[in-house]
Amino acid sequence: MAEEHKLAHDAPTQGAIGEIEELKIEIVEMMKDAAVKFPVKNKNELKNLFPPGTKMACRVGGKETHFDELAETLNTDDFPLEDAPAVASKILSRCSIT
Repeated sequence: MAEEHKLAHDAPTQGAIGEIEELKIEIVEMMKDAAVKFPVKNKNELKNLFPPGTKMACRVGGKETHFDELAETLNTDDFPLEDAPAVASKILSRCSIT
């Protein structure tokens, strides 16, 4: 019997893809408004970009998460982040949309 691919049941819906894109835009706009200087060199710099407790509309490990918690999941290999879209993509790669 052929093994079923793990992603067969986890394909994102159009709605989820739209939510991801909206979150990317929101993150980029927040960084633009904050006049963030790039590159972001490490997770401490990244965590300092947003106030502690800034909510993200996503879940990690089955719980609602905050921006600083998502930043904590990044590794040294994930840096530097050269621009706002890179930050948004990297952060959102660590969460699943609720």
